Amino acid sequence: MSPTHSILSNNSKHSVAILYIATGRYTIFWDHFYKSAEKYLLPDCDKHYILFTDSDDLIDSFKTQSDQVIALKKEAMEWPFCTLMRFRFFLDAENIIKQHDFVFFFNANTEFLSTITQYDLLPLGSHENLTLCLQPHMFHRNREKYTYDRNPKSTAYIAYGEGKYYFTGALNGGKSEAFLDLCHTLYNNTQSDLKQDIIALWHDESHLNKFALGREDIKILPPYFTRGEREYWKKTSKLMFSDKSHYRFGGHAYLRNETDKKITEAEWNKKNAKRRRKLKFRAKQYISSLLFRQ
Repeated sequence: MSPTHSILSNNSKHSVAILYIATGRYTIFWDHFYKSAEKYLLPDCDKHYILFTDSDDLIDSFKTQSDQVIALKKEAMEWPFCTLMRFRFFLDAENIIKQHDFVFFFNANTEFLSTITQYDLLPLGSHENLTLCLQPHMFHRNREKYTYDRNPKSTAYIAYGEGKYYFTGALNGGKSEAFLDLCHTLYNNTQSDLKQDIIALWHDESHLNKFALGREDIKILPPYFTRGEREYWKKTSKLMFSDKSHYRFGGHAYLRNETDKKITEAEWNKKNAKRRRKLKFRAKQYISSLLFRQ
């Protein structure tokens, strides 16, 4: 039975594949992600995790456990290829993904805060095939200020005056067939760019926004569905993107393997002690969230 047929014709739980990449130093986030996902993510669905990792310890830890987590060996790549080439990773698991009704990718630093049901996340509408999420720091801006790729030589190019939304690359998914089509298209586009020595401005995110341009089959998650770790005023957010610059993770440069020196607590506090409250920014986001209509 095809995934599409099973979605439409039976009352059993939807089968959902959860894609997660934990290579290099980003393995530090896995425990936070997995425990919070088990507690809050899609309790009304049949979840299966596909973990891409270079950690032998993580791979070994799942060999003797249930088949809920499939760990696939993938070597860490240098920045920005670790994010740009994620579609290649997903396509390597295409046969596994096809066994599920839906599939979702979450960024390594994702942590779930409250219950997310199938009705919150899955594209269940008759016209919906994919689910995308607004970039949490961008949705309130005038579209002319969206950071689309403006290089006409790139396959991710979006001209000024085009585009209605700016989507984050940190959360995306949908019906398995539609998501795999997305992966094939974006992988081919990134390869075309690389052959011309071109890397899109925001890598996979730039290509994702180009793919979404003009599509009408996308379920768009509401503006406050996600938040940054320090955006504590977004009380209704269901998931958080942890601050990669924080000293408890070693800092952004450390995670990317650009340095072997972890940022210290004192260094982090010095840099962030006098952060502006950004009340104007909050007000704009709040108003935009109230006015949001898909």
